[in-house]
Amino acid sequence: MLTEKQKERLYRQQFRIVGRHSAVKICYWTKKCVRDKKDVCYKQIFYGVNCGNCLEMSPIISCNQRCLHCWRDNTVFSAKWEGDADEPKDIIKGCIEERKKLLYGFKGNAKIDLRLFDSYLNPDHAAISLTGEPTLYPKLAQLIDCFFDDFKFKTVFLVTNGTVPEMLKRIGTESKHFPTNLYLSLESWDLESYKQFSHPVTNPQQLWKNVQESMGYLSTVKNKTRTILRITAVKNFNMDKAKQFLGFIELMNPTFIEIKGYSYLGYSRGRLKEENVPNWEEVLKFGKEVEKISDYKIRGLHKPSEIVQMGKD
Repeated sequence: MLTEKQKERLYRQQFRIVGRHSAVKICYWTKKCVRDKKDVCYKQIFYGVNCGNCLEMSPIISCNQRCLHCWRDNTVFSAKWEGDADEPKDIIKGCIEERKKLLYGFKGNAKIDLRLFDSYLNPDHAAISLTGEPTLYPKLAQLIDCFFDDFKFKTVFLVTNGTVPEMLKRIGTESKHFPTNLYLSLESWDLESYKQFSHPVTNPQQLWKNVQESMGYLSTVKNKTRTILRITAVKNFNMDKAKQFLGFIELMNPTFIEIKGYSYLGYSRGRLKEENVPNWEEVLKFGKEVEKISDYKIRGLHKPSEIVQMGKD
């Protein structure tokens, strides 16, 4: 459970706590879209998601890793699930309401198109990616169903670090639906780099095995969801390791690979340096290195987010 001081700090950062363990926030790109309609995030460019109708949330604020590049405040994290779990419907309802409250302040901006603004208040895309590790939430499969069936969301994206394969295997067996996109984030290429960069809270060897087990499992569900291997490119850490990532690409065999440049944001500024931020040309070069050694070709580019999307022919 969060202390009052932790809650206050999150509130000042524009997070809103929902129930006992969930959170919602308006992301940078949704704000940009609501303000001027022109700038949209990679999810709209690559996958047709309406940026202005995105609900970015997490059903759990805790995480079992303390990754160096994470912009979140990891002092609020804990290693495992503790206590009772709020119901999915209550979490989603609360997140939608808190999101509306955060958006209402934009009505005072003269640039806002009020006709579009009303539609933005009703999200139809969920990004389960805000903070924490969502697969630690014990009712995640039901949460995904609830988005689709009870709240009629068009799309749901789930981002995981892959450390809880048993929860990934429950999605689609304990639920009717898979998420539309299922992301697995990877920055390391072996156990030592994993311990150095991701700072797992519990047994590193076991969690690293779990990540690989999740990759193997995700290779079997490509006919049910888009699987995406997200590699965060961190300068002076992993950008010369394209060959070392090849084995994981072949293991997961994802629908897409997304290579995203690290951004010097939030709490990561206390762990990494500006020198760790690659420029666009360096991110693109990394993508071309992966292209040379794999069956994946560059399919999409989103320079503002420094994301290179890759897929098979």
